[in-house]
Amino acid sequence: MRALLPFIRLFGFAKLPLILGLVLMILGLGSSMGLLTLSGWFLAATAIAGLGTLFNFFYPSASVRGLAIGRTVMRYFEKIVTHDATFRILSKLRVQVFKKIIPLSPAVLNRYRNSDLLNRLVSDVDTLDSLYLRLLAPFFTALFVIVAMSIGLSFIHAPLALGLGAFLLILLITIPTLFYRLGQKFGARLVQARATYRTQFLEFIQAQAELLLFNAEDKLKEKMATTEKIWQADQAQEAKLSGFSTALVLFLNGLLICAMLWFSSQADFGTGEYRAAFIALFTFAALAAFEIIMPLGTAFLHIGQVIAAAERVTDIIEQQPLVEFQGNAEFEPQVQLISAKNLSFTYPERENLALDNLTLDLEQGQKIAILGKTGSGKSTLLQLLVRNYDANQGELLLAGKPIPLYSEQTLREQFCFLTQRVHVFSDSLRQNLQFAAHEKISDEKMIEILNQVGLGKLLDQAQGLNIWLGDGGRPLSGGEQRRLGIARILLNNAPILLLDEPTEGLDRDTERQILHLILQHAKNKTLIMVTHRLTAIEQFDTICLIDEGKLIEKGDYESLIQKENGFFKRLVERI
Repeated sequence: MRALLPFIRLFGFAKLPLILGLVLMILGLGSSMGLLTLSGWFLAATAIAGLGTLFNFFYPSASVRGLAIGRTVMRYFEKIVTHDATFRILSKLRVQVFKKIIPLSPAVLNRYRNSDLLNRLVSDVDTLDSLYLRLLAPFFTALFVIVAMSIGLSFIHAPLALGLGAFLLILLITIPTLFYRLGQKFGARLVQARATYRTQFLEFIQAQAELLLFNAEDKLKEKMATTEKIWQADQAQEAKLSGFSTALVLFLNGLLICAMLWFSSQADFGTGEYRAAFIALFTFAALAAFEIIMPLGTAFLHIGQVIAAAERVTDIIEQQPLVEFQGNAEFEPQVQLISAKNLSFTYPERENLALDNLTLDLEQGQKIAILGKTGSGKSTLLQLLVRNYDANQGELLLAGKPIPLYSEQTLREQFCFLTQRVHVFSDSLRQNLQFAAHEKISDEKMIEILNQVGLGKLLDQAQGLNIWLGDGGRPLSGGEQRRLGIARILLNNAPILLLDEPTEGLDRDTERQILHLILQHAKNKTLIMVTHRLTAIEQFDTICLIDEGKLIEKGDYESLIQKENGFFKRLVERI
């Protein structure tokens, strides 16, 4: 239950609407109970009066009509107010979760699958809407109405009223407790099975082409079917317990009605002409009272799922970022732009060194190519420069100052980073290009760059720059997505360009054209490019070769190609 406390505190953001919703819920439930109770007395009193007796039916009939209208109005506005307040709280919660997630990227979030993060942010947060609507509000409403009903009926007959109230209060405690215990056993398992199935389903849809290509679709289908059976088994158990809850409450309702009919028939209601009508009043009050208890069993059956969802969300928001930006240093360009001194780094939850005692100095305005085999640590240096991670040992300086001394905004303004994976947002082509720069980019500039990188054909369609690229850029091939990333680089004005395999997946001619555009764009900038291809490598001022996290060679093309038995020379000869 402690897992729910942080989410209960969120109620403070919509305190007044939630209180108003609770009041409306109490009034609506009170009107419903009053309607049935008064109707029972009214019908019985009318029958006793008969045809030949004067009976004032105006007040009771007006009260019945008023309570009927009041119940409808109260429940209508209660639904509006409580659901609006709940949605506001959920939106606030999603924003808070998202704000917690952003600083975790990418170091901590790499531990989670994207589909699992989506489930926690959407499905698990949605599950928490039951906390107010189905659990807390109905429980406190029931408590208040039972007390108010007992006090009201005690003016007619105190022992009967107190007996009815005591019985209902006992049920108010035992029914939720019983079904909370029963639901707790499988609630967490049901939430986990649901999350696992949705994760597998999303991955199945996203990898559909690859699964068909390698004939691996059936294997994943079987895995999904197994997960679905577990999920359905838990749902079946939940349905059985929900049915048991309804049956149990109906059975207890029948017992209470019989008991109330018996005891009220023996009670002394005085000598009034319509004293026998009070028997119907108390009996119908007992019947109406179970409108309070009926939803609580099923609601508390779900509390195990609510707690499990809260724990999954809490697991994300309580993660501590591996990198925190707390500096405020100003960036002052100087000749010695980047310096790595005895730099060592190991990725979280791994043992092998990605960088091993690396020392490297890079000057402003240089064009640097970093070569090495896959897994040698080339990309890791770029990740440390943008502070996706912090080095375990050594020092990394930017313009003579340790990188942790800069604020996030200052650091981001200095770099334009093209990663190996180009993310295409589910938005228009214009928007996918616009976020490459802070200032607004003109359509003419976008069109010019698109034509330069070979994506001009995207503009042939009627939508032009408004063409929708869809989820993950599905209309684009891998090479086109890569060229879209290059277009973003050419539209960005950051002084330092970090490119990780920018020409991967492009043919030789396109690769030379793209490299020419990049070098032309970086004419007055500092360029650091990670690559394992040698196209146009001679145009770079400095070539660094990294192997097993260590810098093994550094120099310009001419000096390295003439070095006997040099690593670079052997690499060129082999390729």
